[in-house]
Amino acid sequence: MSISPMQAADLDAVGQLYLDAYAVKDWSLEGAVRYVKKFFDFEPERCRVVREEDGSITGAILGFTFEREKGMTLFIQELIVAPSARNRGYGKKLVSALRESTSHRGKVRVKPLVKADTSVLNFYNSLGFERDKVVSFTIED
Repeated sequence: MSISPMQAADLDAVGQLYLDAYAVKDWSLEGAVRYVKKFFDFEPERCRVVREEDGSITGAILGFTFEREKGMTLFIQELIVAPSARNRGYGKKLVSALRESTSHRGKVRVKPLVKADTSVLNFYNSLGFERDKVVSFTIED
């Protein structure tokens, strides 16, 4: 297993990984690839994958950065690990690799964008992240 920068040739595999990891039934591979591609096109240096010895991709992380008045913020949009590869430390290694990709910029605030799912919150807490007071709103038309 190795962690490497995502390549354009990986988009289909990462799109399929997204569908498999989240057990998405009502979305096409084409839609998932378009979603992944938006982040890859925006900031490819913030996208990493887990490659197994056979070349298959079993994990991915999609991030992006913004400079704001308080400095650089690295957002983690997606952290995806194949169900068959979970509990092997891949998620932790992907987060670490993404954080290292911005280390040359000095102090960077890292903000995972997550749903209020207990296992996800526990995962980020185990890495030292603290929950902030951000509230999100949604409207569906």
